[in-house]
Amino acid sequence: MRSLIKGFVAVSIVSTGFLCGLTGDVLHGFVQNPHTGALIPTVPAARVARLLAPAAAHAADGDDAGLPPADTYVSVLNILQSDYYNVGAPATAKAVKPAPDTTRLTYAAIDGMLATLNDRYTEFWTPKEYRDNMQETSGNFVGIGAQLDLTKTKQVIIIKPIENSPAIRAGILPGDIIVAVDGRAITGMDLTKVVELIRGPEGTSVRLTLQRKAKTGSFDVTMRRAVVHSPIVDYRMEDPVNKIGYISLQMFNEQADQQFDEALARLEAQGMKALVFDLRNNPGGLLNIAQDLASRFVDSGAIVWVKQKNGEMSSLDVKPDKHRSSLYKGVYPVIVLVNGNSASASEIVSGAIQDSGAGKLLGTQTFGKGLVQTIFPLDSGDSAVKITTQHYFTRNKHDINKKYDANNKQIGGGITPDYVVEFTDKDFDAQKEALRNDPQNRDAVNKLDPQLQKADQILRDQLAGKTTPAVAQQAAKS
Repeated sequence: MRSLIKGFVAVSIVSTGFLCGLTGDVLHGFVQNPHTGALIPTVPAARVARLLAPAAAHAADGDDAGLPPADTYVSVLNILQSDYYNVGAPATAKAVKPAPDTTRLTYAAIDGMLATLNDRYTEFWTPKEYRDNMQETSGNFVGIGAQLDLTKTKQVIIIKPIENSPAIRAGILPGDIIVAVDGRAITGMDLTKVVELIRGPEGTSVRLTLQRKAKTGSFDVTMRRAVVHSPIVDYRMEDPVNKIGYISLQMFNEQADQQFDEALARLEAQGMKALVFDLRNNPGGLLNIAQDLASRFVDSGAIVWVKQKNGEMSSLDVKPDKHRSSLYKGVYPVIVLVNGNSASASEIVSGAIQDSGAGKLLGTQTFGKGLVQTIFPLDSGDSAVKITTQHYFTRNKHDINKKYDANNKQIGGGITPDYVVEFTDKDFDAQKEALRNDPQNRDAVNKLDPQLQKADQILRDQLAGKTTPAVAQQAAKS
């Protein structure tokens, strides 16, 4: 069974009988109200007697809870459908107030049930949420293939068209401003809403009205939506002189290991002598992909330890078939960039690299998510519930999961980097502004990244036979 270690990304397909039982066996023993059409529970005479008996009698026969929980839910739902005066719905002389929406009531009931667990990672996914998460996990989506952002004046700007996408084929460039979608003005609109307007069924067309610095006025571009393979890896030779390579990974979906391997091979073909691996703001993803990718760095042994509900501990070990490059041999130095948004699978990989000595971590304390979730599709197959099923520990069995005191204040969790280097809000704003001003000038953006610049300097020193002073290392860890 494949497991998920991200708050909102799908992992495995495991059947469950909750809703199946709710809409199947639970409905046995119900009759239809001839006036309203609602299902009314038919309670056996013996149960009626118990319900009318004194409380002491209930306790005596072990049935002081009354109806089973599922029966109680269906009974309340049926009463609402048949008798609730829907104050939120309009009524006219010719129209009867509609019954409450059964789907909304059911979803709300499930959300309420899961909320009692006090587990932020256990949640119910509606059909749309399930489709979106599964799409994100696969690494493919239907659209035009362009990364968008908002300018300070709330204009939608294209940061980067994706390779082999409709946007590339239509000649869209970084820096283009989208002013309308299918004739609808979108300036000032929420970016998520703009994305929804641009996306649509495969094969359908969408018309964007664009503005470009090199052109006067606006112009239209019509594209046919298609399946786009979302790139989650960005790579380059960060320092061509010293041959320091750079690979960033956005998430651990089904494409992550393959895309990382391809980027690594291309950099090594260029004579790479050191690597910066960027896991900042990577929220995690698939557990098996984390194992695969960490196996490229670590020689042998455990990648991560997983604790089951029954307390049993087992390890997920290095996969030797992932040793297709010389990276795992430690022939060149590696620095992994992490921050407070590096979570779950990112922490498994960075923890394995740190614990094994395959590289050093630089940045700030990681998120601290040491729990594994599994996705259980419900009987209909169009919705699912994601629940916490395991607790993981790093290669050296460190528990990195967040902990809280009696006042709900966090007192632990996450992985401490070998070199602590801050990235401030001021740094972020400066980078964002540089990217918006000139999306094609990545060098200008990278120079405003203090963590990347520090990683480059440490690697240059190591390639020159120098080491970071012990005092600096001690200060970084304090």
